[in-house]
Amino acid sequence: MKMKHLIIGFTGGIGRATAKALLEKNESVVALVRNLQKAEKYAQGLSGVELIQGDAANLSNVEKALENCSTLFYCANVPYPNWQSEARELLSVSVTAAVNKKVKFVFPGNVYVFGKAQQSLVNEGHPHAASTKKGKIRIEMEQMIVRANKEHGLCYSIVRMPDFYGPFVINGFSEKIFQNALRGKKLQWFGGLNVPVELIYIEDGGEAMAIAGLSSKGDEMQFNVSGYSDLPGEAGTTAKKFLKEISKQAGKHSKISSLNIEFLVALAGLFNPMAKEFKEMMYLKSQRLIMTGELFRATFDTLPATPYEEGIRKTLEWTKNFFK
Repeated sequence: MKMKHLIIGFTGGIGRATAKALLEKNESVVALVRNLQKAEKYAQGLSGVELIQGDAANLSNVEKALENCSTLFYCANVPYPNWQSEARELLSVSVTAAVNKKVKFVFPGNVYVFGKAQQSLVNEGHPHAASTKKGKIRIEMEQMIVRANKEHGLCYSIVRMPDFYGPFVINGFSEKIFQNALRGKKLQWFGGLNVPVELIYIEDGGEAMAIAGLSSKGDEMQFNVSGYSDLPGEAGTTAKKFLKEISKQAGKHSKISSLNIEFLVALAGLFNPMAKEFKEMMYLKSQRLIMTGELFRATFDTLPATPYEEGIRKTLEWTKNFFK
């Protein structure tokens, strides 16, 4: 029998990618969306997503959308400048709905909770030692989920991933790099060009969410999902290698530059609220933090990881079609 799953945050990269992965596994998908027109654009190419108009900040809307569902995939995000005022409250609505409706709750974590890396490869045992505002908010959000498990029996999985790139990753940074590459414009990176970095192709992230959400092996578990299919060597990839590959595949020989001085990022923040919020996360672009996905692989006998060359090719194709 087909199971039915609710996506909160469908009109974001990880929400759409999770929906795609579930549909490919022959599952039924419902998405609660505020903007039907935007959602219909995101649903193109996905057959069978049921769109329900409503507000993820409204408990009765979420509970109604959860009728006959077995899982809630919480993929919502709010813009950086609104994290302090909105991120925890929005999550709390979906956690409450999942507890009331007795459904499994699947949450995409990120590396902000760790703070600066204390291990050469970061595993699930790494301390949650965030020093940034956003890192501390993410810790509180994860603690809310774990507390709901202890106090109300909420079944959950947390799937922690590095930065996304790929189709429908629209954050004012990632998609601009691919657009600029196709136009032959400069590719600008925030942070060090030669620092080892880890990025995950968004559809691998969606696949990991679906795998953990559908299997009882993922219950009450937290997983780090690496952007590498094998344990990366000391080098992994770097921003320079990643951007050079984008430029090469786009065929326009874009120049590559970086903004790696906190003062300049702060200056940019005077004119751009996103840049202002990005300043405190600069450490992630100037110091190595590479996760290992070994627990995920050992638990599910797979680790979705598209090679960067292939992920870049697919993202350039999507960029051409989506942005015309």
